[in-house]
Amino acid sequence: MFSLALMNGIVIGVIYALSALGVSLVVGIMNVINFAHGELYILAGYFSFIFADALGWNIYVSMAAAVGLVFLFGILIEYSLIRPTYGNDMYSLILTFILSIVLQNAYLLIFGPYPNKPPNWIKGATNVFGQFYYGNQRLAALVAGVIVIVAVFLMLKKTWFGKIIRAASQDREMAELNGVNTKALNMFSFGLGCALAGAAGVILAPVFPVSPTSGVPIALTAFVVVVLGGMGSMWGCVVGGLALGLVENFGAAFISTGYKHIFGFIILILVLAIRPVGLFGRSET
Repeated sequence: MFSLALMNGIVIGVIYALSALGVSLVVGIMNVINFAHGELYILAGYFSFIFADALGWNIYVSMAAAVGLVFLFGILIEYSLIRPTYGNDMYSLILTFILSIVLQNAYLLIFGPYPNKPPNWIKGATNVFGQFYYGNQRLAALVAGVIVIVAVFLMLKKTWFGKIIRAASQDREMAELNGVNTKALNMFSFGLGCALAGAAGVILAPVFPVSPTSGVPIALTAFVVVVLGGMGSMWGCVVGGLALGLVENFGAAFISTGYKHIFGFIILILVLAIRPVGLFGRSET
């Protein structure tokens, strides 16, 4: 039971981290909290389902197309809804909260209340360390999540766009003085944050089918991970996501599945009581 809980915790923790990276990126660059983050996760899952199941596209093409469309939708959201609210963070928060409700009802109208899932990328199970059999689809989700996370870190560290993102997150005014187009940066950063939510959605949708309201716990968990790891800290998202995934699954395995999501909040409260800025957060001076 221990080994299975550990494996489940790592798989779910990686997806938590991936989803939280999108939230952290948007908060760090734009100081905007996107309440519709979970609904964008679900949107990518629905797109993947439509392309692969209804239209018969190759599953990998379907996943890439789904993430790309969510990226474009994120750019549209930033341009039409978020940009007019710059200077008043409360307005953007309210607008994204309303957007989440609108999207939930749109999903309900279009897809109905029942869960939908795209086809598995891979079938069967693998004997892990000779102790238990684990679904190949979950193992594939783990590998895909790690690849995307590594790609994000390489992009932030090695590319000119990543350097601009880091510069703007540290000192926005200085970045503007050095010629950075912050409006374009906001647009692409918000789109990238949405795309990361979409990537988590297409990776996990074959394991956990999507439904109109299943994005709510995903968004809530992503916010918990960001606060746990430290606002704006990308490494904090990775560590926080893994910690939350492990705590939830060990708690479900050895205490009760009924309190699975409570354990994460307990850990969050304990961490913030000791370190209010989170595990990797920095105090403002």
